[in-house]
Amino acid sequence: MTMIRIQTLILLCFILICAFAGVLHGGAFSSSSGPEGIEWRLVETGGAPVSPLANERQPYILLDPVKKRVSGFSGCNNFFSSYELDGASLKFGPVGSTRRACPDLETGLETEVFKALDKTRAWKIKDGMLLLTDDGNVLARFTRVQKDAPAPDLGSMTFLST
Repeated sequence: MTMIRIQTLILLCFILICAFAGVLHGGAFSSSSGPEGIEWRLVETGGAPVSPLANERQPYILLDPVKKRVSGFSGCNNFFSSYELDGASLKFGPVGSTRRACPDLETGLETEVFKALDKTRAWKIKDGMLLLTDDGNVLARFTRVQKDAPAPDLGSMTFLST
């Protein structure tokens, strides 16, 4: 083999290894089969739909597969936590957040988001939505955020309880 063919073969092997590693570790080449590495916008919590917020910023979560940290926005504050993901099992650690003063902080959306994270023991993706569950009960529903896509019209969506 000539030197160019050998270099081309080595480069091709390197590209395939990188692509395979990305699939295994939730990288850029990963499939949408798991919840990691995807920004998920909250559409329902506690069985109630989440209305669009006045400031156009919507609650979301993002699970970082490398750092094993979840971060997001809960409706008023930014938050972060650790998480453990093992197959369909998912558990979040203690949540830390910024401390903005929020209307209805004790009974509002943020409290429901943090309750859902605290009670989560499993996850599944059903009909393109991420469901956080405890013992079979859906605690929160999220829709996948498409980059450069407008926020979904939640008023036109149908929410089903399982």
